[in-house]
Amino acid sequence: MPFASFFSALVANLEALIVSGGYIILFLLTFLEGVPLVGMAVPGHVAIITAGFLARVGTLSLIWVIVLAVSGAILGDYLGFYLGRRYGLTFIDRLRPYFFVTNRQIDKARSLLDRHTGKAMLIGRFTPATRALMPFLVGASKTSAGKFWLFNIIGAIGWAVCSVFVGYFFGAGYHFAAVYMGKVVVIAIFFSLLIIWGYRFVNLRFHIFRRYEIFSLILNILSLSTLAVVIEKLVNDSFKLSFDVWVNIAMDNFNHVHLKAVVLADFVSTLASPAVLGIVGIIIGLTYLFSRKFRSALIIISSVGVTLIVIGLLKEFFISLRPPNALQVLVDNPGFPSAHAALAAAFFLSLTYLLVPRIHSWIKRELLIVLSVIIVIAIGLSRLVLNVHWASDVIGGWALGVFIATASILFIRYLGALVVKRTEVGPL
Repeated sequence: MPFASFFSALVANLEALIVSGGYIILFLLTFLEGVPLVGMAVPGHVAIITAGFLARVGTLSLIWVIVLAVSGAILGDYLGFYLGRRYGLTFIDRLRPYFFVTNRQIDKARSLLDRHTGKAMLIGRFTPATRALMPFLVGASKTSAGKFWLFNIIGAIGWAVCSVFVGYFFGAGYHFAAVYMGKVVVIAIFFSLLIIWGYRFVNLRFHIFRRYEIFSLILNILSLSTLAVVIEKLVNDSFKLSFDVWVNIAMDNFNHVHLKAVVLADFVSTLASPAVLGIVGIIIGLTYLFSRKFRSALIIISSVGVTLIVIGLLKEFFISLRPPNALQVLVDNPGFPSAHAALAAAFFLSLTYLLVPRIHSWIKRELLIVLSVIIVIAIGLSRLVLNVHWASDVIGGWALGVFIATASILFIRYLGALVVKRTEVGPL
């Protein structure tokens, strides 16, 4: 099947994939969050809130979301209880070096348990620091199975239903807010809040992010918001009727006066094509891989690879027409988002992130950052000078590339911290 046909088929069945896959992911995450140690790294709570939101907007069934969330929570906690009953605290002691479990977390969970088993199970369910440990410690404490099942079922129902309706009520406000801000923007706000909450939750629990990585989070939120605004206006055609047309006409007039700029733009556009940046990104990633710098390799490869995949999906989804006065002969390829702009943003942002910590001179660091920004802007502008993209295509491409690169940085930092088995990650 050709590459474009693959994306077309994927986009055509996207809603069905979300529906079927969403239920499976919801159950697995809520189940795994009750497993000792493993549950410390699983975002089950986020999955339930998101599922509640999707239920309110009509993508998922509210009944099935509640049933699967409750079932996953009950069964996951039972597995934790069973392991605690069978293996005792030696199970955690053996595996603790591989996970982010501190004596303070265990002491906090046991302190709750010593006061009252039932209350400890209920309170522990709603406390992120003890949720994955409490069922195991209850099992290790030789609490009767009948008492465990009673509070397990009550706690699972209360926790799952409350979490589902947090997302559900936000979804109710979504319809009201969408009238004023647009549906895509409101969804972006919802996921921005989840990203911020997830960053804070992970860092409080594992302490893995460096101070300057707050800038990655800020860029991630800003780029997601920008992409949402561009898509919202793209759907409503407001860009095409105003800003896009104005920029296109301005560039057309500019080209008639400055012919050398067209030649330069064509050179930049060819040199920094998606194929070139993609290949260079993979080569750099493999170089890091052979040097055993696995996190660095994953950051650059995922930034470039995921950006390429998402570009294909969005192009097939929107099928946006290009300007009629393009100076290049193009195949029948949708315009939004600009692959040049997106790949440039993802490639140079991730590469700069990897190189800056190794440069000791602050002047050289600043020069590298400024140079990277200038190159990314130049690549995007080259597409506008050639009139092969609307301004919204380029802005959306930049936002997409920045969002995926920063998301890759934060997520792989998290995974890398889990693999190296420590709470403070060393240099990349």
